[in-house]
Amino acid sequence: MATKKATKVVTPIDQRETFVSLSHHSGETDAKEMEQKLQILYQIQNIDTNIDKIYLLRGELPLEVEDLEDEIEGLKTRISNTLAEIKEIEKYNTEYKHQIEESKKAIAKYEEQRNDVKNNREFESLSKEIEYQELEISVSEKNIKEGNAIIAEKKLSLEESKTALSGRQIDLADKEKELKSITEETAKEEEELLKKRASLIATLDERAINAFESVRK
Repeated sequence: MATKKATKVVTPIDQRETFVSLSHHSGETDAKEMEQKLQILYQIQNIDTNIDKIYLLRGELPLEVEDLEDEIEGLKTRISNTLAEIKEIEKYNTEYKHQIEESKKAIAKYEEQRNDVKNNREFESLSKEIEYQELEISVSEKNIKEGNAIIAEKKLSLEESKTALSGRQIDLADKEKELKSITEETAKEEEELLKKRASLIATLDERAINAFESVRK
């Protein structure tokens, strides 16, 4: 005769004990995870502090280098523009000189013709042409004089810009040398710190990372 298998009856008390046991285990797990996160965040904070020290050591040098580079570019542009302006004025002066030569030739021709005139009307007409050409010469000479004065001012400004450029280039070379020296001294350490930081960050969830970065800012 087959023996009937006994079935265990689960009482409410058994259910409660099981739930409490599971809950307790879950709580321990959460606490451990939180402790691990805090330890990781603490390590990241220490790394960030060391990285900040490296940046502090470099100080304002990167910004100073950038400012000098911008200033040098500005001076180069100013020099280029000034040279173009001088060239343009010299071009006009050449045209005025050409005009003077043409006017002188015209005057010589009119004077020769005036010597052979047969009446006062022709004489007066040629005389007016001569006066007009003399006026052209006068205006051209005035423009050349003014142009030369402007060129003199621009050349003075050009020399000042060149001197300033030379000085800024020396300053930039010194700052770049200083920055390079500091960077080379700390580059390996910085690289290792950043690599370690990235490795630790990869173990955290996005929420923890965002919270940490928010507090750090």
